[in-house]
Amino acid sequence: MKKYIILILLSIFFAWARPGYGGEIAIIVNKANAIEDVSFNDLVRIFKIEKKLWDDGKQIYIVGRGSQSAVKEAVLKMVYKMDENELKKFWLTKIYQGDITSFPKIFTSDQSLKTFVRQVPNAVGYIDASYADDSVKILKVDGKLPGENGYKLATE
Repeated sequence: MKKYIILILLSIFFAWARPGYGGEIAIIVNKANAIEDVSFNDLVRIFKIEKKLWDDGKQIYIVGRGSQSAVKEAVLKMVYKMDENELKKFWLTKIYQGDITSFPKIFTSDQSLKTFVRQVPNAVGYIDASYADDSVKILKVDGKLPGENGYKLATE
């Protein structure tokens, strides 16, 4: 009886466990997107709307995570080099200057953001790497994927 309880508990644990990447952030795009690798500098340019088009000439559609997310906090710190209030001012300035017409679409979960990117060919976003799967394409950043030594984007 004890053995069965242990097996059941282990089954429940493994059913709920997600593969981990040590708090890393995956940059994801739609599988139809031809891009495979992006430099960290180009990634910053994309998320700051300085680079507006993919290499095939199509408009880049940026999506992000909402507040209270370790992933968003890490992206704010490493990519935008801003806090939440500075980012809001940044987007308002971009709207005022006519660079964009509205704030980027924001999602409350990694799963919902991933689902959106899976459905929108020009979308790019960031999620906790442990939520990444083959429904989207994970971009290499400076030639590295999450989990590889030297990958730059981590929440810790």
